[in-house]
Amino acid sequence: MSSSLPSSDDPDREAGGQEFDPDAPTLMLSYHGTLERRAAPARVAEPSEEMSWNARYRILRKLGSGGQGVVYLALREGVDGYSTKVAIKLYARDESVSESSHLKEMERIAHQGQKISEIQQDNLVNIRDFVALEDTRVMVMEWVDGLDLRQLLDAKLYRESEARVTKADWDRLNDVLVSPGEDHCMLRPAAAVDILRGCLAGLSSLHHHEIIHSDLKPSNIMIKRTGTKKLIDMDSSCDRQVDLRAEVRGTPYYMAPELIRERDVRYRSDIASLGYVLIEMLTGKLLFKECKTLDQLLEKKLRLPGELVEYMPRYDHLDLRLDLLELCTKMIAADPTERFPDAEAADLGKLGAASFHRQLVKHDLSAEYSRDLGWWIDLVHPAEGD
Repeated sequence: MSSSLPSSDDPDREAGGQEFDPDAPTLMLSYHGTLERRAAPARVAEPSEEMSWNARYRILRKLGSGGQGVVYLALREGVDGYSTKVAIKLYARDESVSESSHLKEMERIAHQGQKISEIQQDNLVNIRDFVALEDTRVMVMEWVDGLDLRQLLDAKLYRESEARVTKADWDRLNDVLVSPGEDHCMLRPAAAVDILRGCLAGLSSLHHHEIIHSDLKPSNIMIKRTGTKKLIDMDSSCDRQVDLRAEVRGTPYYMAPELIRERDVRYRSDIASLGYVLIEMLTGKLLFKECKTLDQLLEKKLRLPGELVEYMPRYDHLDLRLDLLELCTKMIAADPTERFPDAEAADLGKLGAASFHRQLVKHDLSAEYSRDLGWWIDLVHPAEGD
């Protein structure tokens, strides 16, 4: 009696007529095993409900500092030769702040960090841990290999890069992405809106979880070597579920007018902050550099929507220029009720960023700007070891 190969409609039989046992060890076809033997299932002792071990971090260099902490690039070292780069932020108590106030602030940051870490959206920095090092709190985050937007637009880096790249690459960079501006580099409109949409994607996930970022500015927008955009530094963020009348935090220069005037934190405030960033990307100008006081800053922000047409760069296509002007105007409207209500509306709603992108496609002006942005970073800021 001869055995036969299993037919395609006989899933319970293996070659050679053997019955298929789903719980039996499988034949491994990778480096984990060989064709000559079957791999036994892994067996480990049941872990206890609580597990702990020491983590070792080696500081490599300082990445930056802000009002609340200092960020370092560190090497997290495991065993058997494993290591990975992470960013760690150290929060030390200022002597002018009481111990109880500092502890309350650390609890707020820990709450925000935990909530954001559970969102797991690609355009948000990944928060991995929040621990104590004696009296200092430490936040462990993914290291974003790239440049923040402030660094990327820096005129000095732009000028210095010309001598390091080929003429062909330099011509392409200036043709596709960037050109010198008054205060910093200015981006082609399509590239600027590509960055905006990446920011809005991350911000939308925050808004859906009732979190307001509250400190959106170029230095808090990272662009990876892959071209992915990441929102970072959530220390000023506000959870609307637990703090309906949040304390105003953030950088006044990029604050929405109502934060300066009424101290009222809302989703629309984030939209205005991103609107100012977008206009600066498009114009190469620092919008409020001449403002010396909060009153002057507020007055300028209230006037800006009406003056915006004077700032916007010329565009070959009039309808695209008008669409871009409408997008910017609706993002920075002095009256919050005239702005997009949240990040999703600013991206996908009427007159939103996606609408402008569709116009680019219609005029055959769309491109893989994420890839081009990554290429730009590699060009002006080669990876370590390159």
